[in-house]
Amino acid sequence: MSWIKSGASAASALVAFVVFAMPAAAQVIYDPLTTQDVVTLLQQKGMEANVESSNEENEGDFVLSKFENINFWIHFTACDPDGTNCELIQFDAGFSFDDDDRPLLEDINTWNEDYFGKAGLDANGDPFVNIEINIVGGVTQKNLADTLSWWELTLQDFTDFIGWD
Repeated sequence: MSWIKSGASAASALVAFVVFAMPAAAQVIYDPLTTQDVVTLLQQKGMEANVESSNEENEGDFVLSKFENINFWIHFTACDPDGTNCELIQFDAGFSFDDDDRPLLEDINTWNEDYFGKAGLDANGDPFVNIEINIVGGVTQKNLADTLSWWELTLQDFTDFIGWD
């Protein structure tokens, strides 16, 4: 009788493995995530996307794209010295203002208290916003697409917040 019981347990375990493994196997996982993976996703959304080379140490190539009238960059950072095996991607956009129209540091601090995305002022006092995403261990295609949607909302909110036309 024990062989029936152990056989049934083995069969149950096999069925459970197949059922739970199927959804994971159906997912596209980028490990490592490449600039071309990002370009493909952006182009599927109808956005322009180009890969540019970086001369920075410990930084991989980056993707230049555009959302509505806003240029942005996706940097691959925390990489090996040759620009591979990157641990982070950073979505980044900066905005140039005339002196009188720039948001103040207090405005940027308010943004950072209330909104998603980290904002700051560059050396010229112009605002920027970015988000960083850890990609160690890979990222699913669905997660990457969702991150891009969050970035688009962040850009919309930030440009409204700073009065960017």
